[in-house]
Amino acid sequence: MTQKRHYHPLAALRFLRKTVLLCLLPLANALLEFSLSALLTALRQDAALLLFLCGASWVLLEASSWALDDAGVLRLRWAFAAKQERILRGEALAALTIERPLLFRLMGASRVVLYPVGQPAKRAVTLYLYKEDAQELADRLMPICDPVCHRPAGGERAAMVLLGANVLSTLALLYLAIRQSRPFPLTAEALALSRLNVLVRFAAHWLPAGAAWMLVLAGTLFGASLGRSFAQTIHYTVWHTADQLGSRGGWLSRFEFRVRSREVSYADVRFSPTARLMKRWPVFVVAGSCRPELPLFVYRSGQEALFRELLPEFRMPPDIRPSLAHRSAVFFAPAGIPFGLCLLLVLVSRTVLPALTVTLLIPTAVSAIFLAGGLMGWLREGIWLREGRFTLRRQKGVYLHCICVLHPDVCLRTLQSPWAARYQRLTLTLALPGQVRLKVRSIPVQDAEPCLAAVEQKT
Repeated sequence: MTQKRHYHPLAALRFLRKTVLLCLLPLANALLEFSLSALLTALRQDAALLLFLCGASWVLLEASSWALDDAGVLRLRWAFAAKQERILRGEALAALTIERPLLFRLMGASRVVLYPVGQPAKRAVTLYLYKEDAQELADRLMPICDPVCHRPAGGERAAMVLLGANVLSTLALLYLAIRQSRPFPLTAEALALSRLNVLVRFAAHWLPAGAAWMLVLAGTLFGASLGRSFAQTIHYTVWHTADQLGSRGGWLSRFEFRVRSREVSYADVRFSPTARLMKRWPVFVVAGSCRPELPLFVYRSGQEALFRELLPEFRMPPDIRPSLAHRSAVFFAPAGIPFGLCLLLVLVSRTVLPALTVTLLIPTAVSAIFLAGGLMGWLREGIWLREGRFTLRRQKGVYLHCICVLHPDVCLRTLQSPWAARYQRLTLTLALPGQVRLKVRSIPVQDAEPCLAAVEQKT
């Protein structure tokens, strides 16, 4: 058996994260008394408590260990007040991920997440290991034999173009915000001072001038997200073997994903407004409860050779619309309610406080975008059986998900309200291993019948 090894000291952060709130109790008492002596006493108590927690974390790390034998059996042991041990076999893993954020790289650590077959996300095992130990553990639990590697550039180019466009638009908004930051007409201030309370006076004075600044802030945050995505796509490589799929990449933060091909629950091609504009489609793969943040690969429209090589069993949903007669309006409710409220506020502000109208148009426009996504779901969402596989389209936010279920173990659940039963419609939920649920709303009963018959034949 392999010699027992200890976890990385960063593993203590999981323990400290759950107990550090205890340090706030002395400070709460000092806040109630509101005196310097109480504050000094609270600081001394916090220091003693933090020292005790650090000592407890050190004891926990010294008493805990992991070991991997020659048969691929991983034994995890945690010990403090009581001993706990968990045993995992390499064959019982659906997927694993290795994450190395910037802080972890500076400290020589890696975060390894193991996803057992058929277990929910809360049963996944998270380990904080040294870099060499993490790589050795992954290579022994899920070894890579004769991989065929590809380096798709679609995601990197798309992220670079979006990042450049965002930088230019944010700079333009910043210039506009600086020019517009000047005192407002006295009419708006006089109206706020005479008719509204203090809070509305503050809004009347600052929000109109800050409308452009709000857009600058939103653009900056979106640019930071794009910059992070671009850094993750640098040196991105996807590979496949006879029984595995995987990807790795990243610049500041490293990420590696390995999944057993037979345990892939479904593949998901996500269509967003940006993806339609760039004509580059990200493909996400879900195995058990493992749902990676990054796509497995990004392919360009008309270049599906890599797609067919990595996922030969994938089938796109047919390019047809389901029947729209008497379809439920549930698609519009999540975005329609805030859109209606924002639109009502815009109409009221034109009479009561015109200076706020421009600012209120921002959340109204955002709600309108999500409402357009709901319309797309109302028009396109459905489920079809193609070559023995369940294919479906479902809308979430502004993303249209084109999904093909690849795992043979699928359970179906139907839900009908009295209104839906009257018009021969139902909501169909697909249950997959790892407590993964896929819901298709308000579809005709005639579209669901072939899927239900296919499940009955398997059983």
